[in-house]
Amino acid sequence: MLKLLRGFTLKNSSEKELSKSLKNVLGFTPGNISLYKQAFLHSSKRETVNNERLEFLGDAVLGAVVAEYVFKLYPYKDEGFLTQLRSKVVNRQSLQQLAIKFGIDKYLKTGIKETEKGKSSAYGDAFEALIGAIYLDKGFPACKKFIVQRIIKLHLNLDELANTDSDYKSQLQIYTQKNKLSLEYRLLSEEQRGRDKIYTVQVFINNEPYVKFEHYSKRSAEQKAAQLTLEQLSIIP
Repeated sequence: MLKLLRGFTLKNSSEKELSKSLKNVLGFTPGNISLYKQAFLHSSKRETVNNERLEFLGDAVLGAVVAEYVFKLYPYKDEGFLTQLRSKVVNRQSLQQLAIKFGIDKYLKTGIKETEKGKSSAYGDAFEALIGAIYLDKGFPACKKFIVQRIIKLHLNLDELANTDSDYKSQLQIYTQKNKLSLEYRLLSEEQRGRDKIYTVQVFINNEPYVKFEHYSKRSAEQKAAQLTLEQLSIIP
């Protein structure tokens, strides 16, 4: 199913060929092909138009569809469980893997060096932008159907994800202790936003800075920073 898409390059193919290739993956013929071309144009190309706005929209749509799906799938689970499961589906590493499965890595237009692409979020960003393009082109019902039928049911095992250890701080602590490294979560700032505070936390291993993350909850900021650090260290897939 993905062979046509994987062999496709935007530079040497017409819009008609792009539309034909996308049909094999999406299950429908794109209407406004310019939306899909934009979805695969990364900001590093420094063009006037890129995929950042579509990425923003796709992130929101994907999160909403996944939230509804897990809400109905696990009717007796609490908010914490549902939040963690949703985050496992839409986290950076998961989106990167999905993007590669869908062949986006083969034809994304980006200014990032080939050797650096795997370390960037470019593939995952483009995948979210694709969701945004589908939403604008076909509407929410069709976009929801694509996410459920073509992503969740074909490529994700939610029960397996639900049983995966998500205490990332503990995992990172085990790693650092095993390797005799120091671990610290530094609170970089507390910013008042309305009635709430935004906490920015950064991971330091042996006094070397790693990922930083901000959240309304200091504990959640630490957990997410730990998760992204584990991903950066290739300790979790």
